[in-house]
Amino acid sequence: MSNRLDTIWTPEHFIGGHPGIDLTNTVFTRHAPHADNDLLNSPRDIGHWLHFAGLATGVQAKAVSDIPAPDFLGSVRELREASFSVFNALAAGKPPSTEGLGLLFERASKGLLKGGRLKLTQSERPPQIVRFDDAQAIVASLASISIEAYFVLPRERLHACPRCGWLFLDTSRGGKRRWCSMQTCGNREKASRHKEKI
Repeated sequence: MSNRLDTIWTPEHFIGGHPGIDLTNTVFTRHAPHADNDLLNSPRDIGHWLHFAGLATGVQAKAVSDIPAPDFLGSVRELREASFSVFNALAAGKPPSTEGLGLLFERASKGLLKGGRLKLTQSERPPQIVRFDDAQAIVASLASISIEAYFVLPRERLHACPRCGWLFLDTSRGGKRRWCSMQTCGNREKASRHKEKI
C-alpha cells in the first residue's frame, strides 16, 4: 500500500484515443518530469485506472487494488514505459523500440501460457482477464491492449503533445490537432506566448 493519496482519475487523463495510449500517459509530464511525476503509485491507482478506462467493474478494480504492491506496481510501470517507447517512436515517424515491443509480447504471452490467466474469444479483443486478483493477468492484459494498439491504430494520426509529451490519436476531421488537450496544454501555451509578448 502507498502512503500517498490515491490518484483521482478524470476524463482529462484519458485523451489518448485508446487504452494502450492512455496507459503511457499515466505520468504528469514526459518533458522535465519531477520527483512526484508518476500517477501510478499503488495497486489502488491501477485498479481505479482500469475501472475509469472501462476495463474493469468496481468489484474487479477492488480485486486489483488488493494485489500486493511492490512487484505488481513495478511490472505495470515497466510495461507502461515499454509501451511509451514503442508509441513515442511511432509518433515521431521512427521505427518502434524492438526492446519495448519484445517486452510487450513477452508479458502478453505469459497471460496466455500460464494457467489461463487470459481468455481468448472470437468476439472480444484483446483477451479478457480471468482473475482480477492475479498480477500477471493484469500485466498480460495491459500488454495485450498495447499490442492491439500497435497493430490497429493509424500511425499517421499518432502524435505527441509538444508541451507535456503525452501521446494521443488525432481523430479531428482535418488531422490538425496539436495538443493533448486544448484546455490544459493548449491554453498554457497560449498564456506563455502572451506573457512573452508583454
